[in-house]
Amino acid sequence: MEAWEAEVRAIPAAQALSRPALHDGLPRLLEGVASRIRQRPQAGVASGPGAIPDLHALERLGEGFNLHQVVTEYRLLRGCVLRLWAARGGATPYPEEERVFHEAMDEAVAASVSRYTLARERTLQALDRISTAALGSDDVAGFLPRLLQVLRETVAAVDMAGVLLKDGDSLRVASVVGEGLKAGARVPEGEGFVGTIAATRQPLLVHEAGSDARVGEPVLREAGLRALYGVPLVLDSEVLGVALMGSRASSELSEADLLLFRAMAARATALLAQAQAHARERAARAEAEASLARLRESEAGLRRWEEVFTRLGVGVVVVSAEDNTLRDVNPAFARMHGYTPEELRGRPLEDTFAPEARGVLHRHVSAAHSKSSHEYESLHIRKDGSRFPAFSHVTSFRDASGRVVQRVATVLDITQRRAVETDRQRLLAAIEAERARLASVLDQMPAGVFIAEAPSGRLLMASRNVEAITGRPFAPSTLVEDFARAPYTVLHPDGRRYEPGELPLFRSLRQGEEVRSEELLIEREDGQRVTVLVSSAPIRDREGTIVAAVATMVDITERRRAQEAALQAARFGERLIAIVSHDLRNPLNAIQLSATQLLHSEALPERERRLVTRLARASDRMKRMISELLDFTRGRLGGGIPIQRVPGDLRAVVRQGVEELEAAWPERSLTLQVAPGRYEGEWDADRLLQVVSNLGGNALQYSPPDAPVTFHLSDVGEAVVLEVHNAGEPIAEDMLPRLFDPFRRGTTAGPGGGGLGLGLYIVEQVVKGHGGRIEVSSTAEAGTTFQVKLPRA
Repeated sequence: MEAWEAEVRAIPAAQALSRPALHDGLPRLLEGVASRIRQRPQAGVASGPGAIPDLHALERLGEGFNLHQVVTEYRLLRGCVLRLWAARGGATPYPEEERVFHEAMDEAVAASVSRYTLARERTLQALDRISTAALGSDDVAGFLPRLLQVLRETVAAVDMAGVLLKDGDSLRVASVVGEGLKAGARVPEGEGFVGTIAATRQPLLVHEAGSDARVGEPVLREAGLRALYGVPLVLDSEVLGVALMGSRASSELSEADLLLFRAMAARATALLAQAQAHARERAARAEAEASLARLRESEAGLRRWEEVFTRLGVGVVVVSAEDNTLRDVNPAFARMHGYTPEELRGRPLEDTFAPEARGVLHRHVSAAHSKSSHEYESLHIRKDGSRFPAFSHVTSFRDASGRVVQRVATVLDITQRRAVETDRQRLLAAIEAERARLASVLDQMPAGVFIAEAPSGRLLMASRNVEAITGRPFAPSTLVEDFARAPYTVLHPDGRRYEPGELPLFRSLRQGEEVRSEELLIEREDGQRVTVLVSSAPIRDREGTIVAAVATMVDITERRRAQEAALQAARFGERLIAIVSHDLRNPLNAIQLSATQLLHSEALPERERRLVTRLARASDRMKRMISELLDFTRGRLGGGIPIQRVPGDLRAVVRQGVEELEAAWPERSLTLQVAPGRYEGEWDADRLLQVVSNLGGNALQYSPPDAPVTFHLSDVGEAVVLEVHNAGEPIAEDMLPRLFDPFRRGTTAGPGGGGLGLGLYIVEQVVKGHGGRIEVSSTAEAGTTFQVKLPRA
């Protein structure tokens, strides 16, 4: 081996190797060949060289040897053995021994060449795929997942692969495939399995990651890995990171897989460094472009400010803080004073002030120096000597030490503003005079008047009567919402409190509603309750926008009391009528009974019989009038005429009513027409008989003696319709709306007509009690028709 080492060091790839690395497994290979020669096996029975040539080929591939150099190693080793063999005491090997030796060496060379070729082809394919993956990714984040995926697809035993990159004093998981690491996790350099690889810059292999003490990371110990291999990513003595691969199925990783992983890691290191360099270059380029954009934006902003300075309609002047000279002025400032900008630059600031105003300039300069900004009005002078008032806003600019280095002022000619202010004061005085006159007019009005502005709802003014009605002094600027609050309460007529949004004035302000004569109650602070009628309306400008609202308030307390008194009197009269009508029935019954008995007496002379007959008819009229009065008072005081509905046929009711009318009016023509249909329902027969009698009697009274009266009954499904028609003079149009009012009598009643005017009122109440309705039509051509529609139930 010493003789071989002296010759093999001439190979460039072997010069940097240490002796153990250079010898590798060759001594063990020679021992195996010697043992094989001693055995002198028969031809074809000798054992092979074992795995030593395969492992040696993989080691040499990993150390950078090419195939020719590997073969040269074996050739030199063969020559050294033969020379030493021949030189040892003139001994000559037996032909059989030399044959075995050459066969063993040939087999070792063949095995190494085959293993080297296969491993090199596999490595080149993997490296080619890594390069392809790198070409498809512009950054580290896109390249690393592809690299790890290539590794998993190339090495079947790998279940987990990951790359950790140097980040400060720790290693950060940049990418991982499989389970065992979490992207983004950090590992301190020098600690645990990964930290040790980065610190020592040497590969590390453990066979049981879950129990090996060198694996200190909990996430690696708990990942269920057995074999775990790590390789440092080193470029120019700088550690970029660590690459890991692990297997759950096996505790061993083949030398070919380890060699392939180291080769891939070496190639990945270069690509990673290149990607990081590109990333730094892109970041630097982006920063340069951003800086250039900021510079361009700054230059554009400067040009814009220069354009604003030049085109601004307000005067702008830059004044030196040292000598109060004009460093720069814009065209507006120059025009304002009748100069060109060139004529003013370099001149003292006081040259632009009127002589009589220059005495206060020093005070304003001192004020501008003592604070960040200062405003004042002064009198300026033009080139032609004319004066004008100006308003100046001065801003002081300071250096790092706080010393004022210059002042910038905006100057505005306020001649027009002064004139406008004068006109405004004059207008305000005129408005105040008009306001006073309006207040005087409002105070003379019998109704209370108050005005509120929109949209705030603030009360502007109120007349004296408002204070008299509400019992509190008017306070300007009070909100409309406060009007419904203490010290008094605003109520609806039914006693409910008014909410602020319900007040008429508020509704006119917010919704533009016009309110007319809305009644409300005010409980004043002194306990007195006042009834008022309030009307309100919005006030709009030319565009239709609500700008204010006005409301009037009329005290109707005494009027309401008078109405209540009249109502009480009317109710008392109605109760009196009811009592008297009820009490008159007893003596009237006695009169009717006596008249009936006299009429049935055969001894009564004819002359007295006519008198008794007239007495009986008069008592019948009195009975009807009393019955109508009782129905009227019952309807007014008892909530309507009571209706007792029972099943029945309406045809029988109508026939009975017509027959009674025929008996009472034998000289008149009455006709009943009943259309085919169903007339059963739930009716109050007595009350409906009263309807037929009243409508028929009304038709007979207000029609000519020779005019017929027709009753027509028809079925319309869920209801039955009764029509009573008579010819004759039509009802006046002004009478139709009030035809069913109580105590309303016609003026054209025939003989025997004329009653209390309650018949149609009672008819309407009975029809409404049945849930129906009554309508009337009356013309000269068609006559008069009353139509009653009654639901069956």
